[in-house]
Amino acid sequence: MAENLLVEIGLEEIPAYVVEPSVLQLEEKTKQFLEENHLTFTQINTFSTPRRLAFQVQDLAEKQEDTEEEIKGPAKKIALDEEGNWSKAAQGFVRGQGLSTDDIYFKTIKDTEYVYVTKQTIGKKRSMFYPG
Repeated sequence: MAENLLVEIGLEEIPAYVVEPSVLQLEEKTKQFLEENHLTFTQINTFSTPRRLAFQVQDLAEKQEDTEEEIKGPAKKIALDEEGNWSKAAQGFVRGQGLSTDDIYFKTIKDTEYVYVTKQTIGKKRSMFYPG
């Protein structure tokens, strides 16, 4: 469920010419943070006085969206030894992704086969990004 988030920052009195650039930067950095962390929202509103900076994020998602990512690993000739066993390169690749060799499949790119895995990530709750 999407909800609004209101954050107010109390300050010592700042000069009037600093207020506008500060609130613009606050909006820009908030938007950047939310987008980098895949938290959807509809709009950011900002408010300011010489003693307060505030922003409201409208319709902030409860959690990140779940994602599925296809990850390319080493070439097949490196991933398998002569006997068809998984090499340390292949085992290290899947272990680094939190998966197992059972999750490996191959894709051909420019006449070379590569190891691939599909990694699913469950979205984190928004409360993980701001305490309290």
